[in-house]
Amino acid sequence: MKNIFRVWLVILFIFLPLGKIMSEHNSADVVSNGVEWRDINGNVINAHGGGFLKVGDYYYWIGENRKNGVFVSCYRSKDLLNWEFRGDLLTRNSHPTLDKANIERPKVIYNEKTKKFVMWMHYEYGRDYSYARAAVAFSDDIEEPFTFLKSFRPFGNMSRDCTLFKDSDGTAYFFSSARENYDMCMYRLTDDYLDAKEHVMTLWPGGHREAPALVKRGNYYFMITSGCTGWDPNQAKYAYAKSITGPWSELINVGDSTTFDSQSTFILPVEGERETSYLYVGDRWDGTHYFNSKYILLPLKFYGETDMQLNWAEKVVPNVKSGEVAELSN
Repeated sequence: MKNIFRVWLVILFIFLPLGKIMSEHNSADVVSNGVEWRDINGNVINAHGGGFLKVGDYYYWIGENRKNGVFVSCYRSKDLLNWEFRGDLLTRNSHPTLDKANIERPKVIYNEKTKKFVMWMHYEYGRDYSYARAAVAFSDDIEEPFTFLKSFRPFGNMSRDCTLFKDSDGTAYFFSSARENYDMCMYRLTDDYLDAKEHVMTLWPGGHREAPALVKRGNYYFMITSGCTGWDPNQAKYAYAKSITGPWSELINVGDSTTFDSQSTFILPVEGERETSYLYVGDRWDGTHYFNSKYILLPLKFYGETDMQLNWAEKVVPNVKSGEVAELSN
């Protein structure tokens, strides 16, 4: 019995520290691109076509779920590495008109005047894409279920792939693909962000662009879009403008011919004590098995005021305190 007891003591001394080490290293310290990302509880992150919003110390990631009647889910992180699931914001039970709906590319901004978080998204009804509508929802708390308000076609225009942008003066804009994705329409929103106030302009008419992602850097606005090739990746292009209402530049290639097998969904600023970096967020779609779709997060490099470059990195290490982003080759 003494020998057996000694054996168990040895096992405990070996494996207890090992368990502690494994627990300590359970958290992520890098972003590995093109692989399955999991939250801190070990569950696969479902937030495709999503957007990000900084609230206090947290970055919130809100995107498509599509599992078990869920449309939009919410995650949060303090370091952009370790994500905590916070809840489902929209489901089939949120509103009667969502019973047979499809929701894509949800984006959320905050309205300081109304103290509400407002979500805009692409809305379809049934199995096809003939509805081609925008939809709006709102909530007092970014982590709590949103109230679905309505779906509609802004000024009668079709609305599919979309994004939402709040400017520094508090004015909000909605961009969406229209006319069977051949036009990119820009709308100024009402003061409460719950409706479209004005069809400001149509960008690159006939350009056949989708998946818009927008950011302001310095004196310029930048937008990345993709071509329309279904689930298959293609060459992303960007444009820039000194005023959000234009004139916008011509479309310029960025990344490689398939945008590293991804499609744009968001440009995420990382504002730190030393600098502000910008991260390209893309979905690596699997159209046959949607839940096998992956994510990529890559640094956007700027040379001068308007030259944007996007290069591949196997791993990325964002530092939210300094604002710097390191790239690792393996």
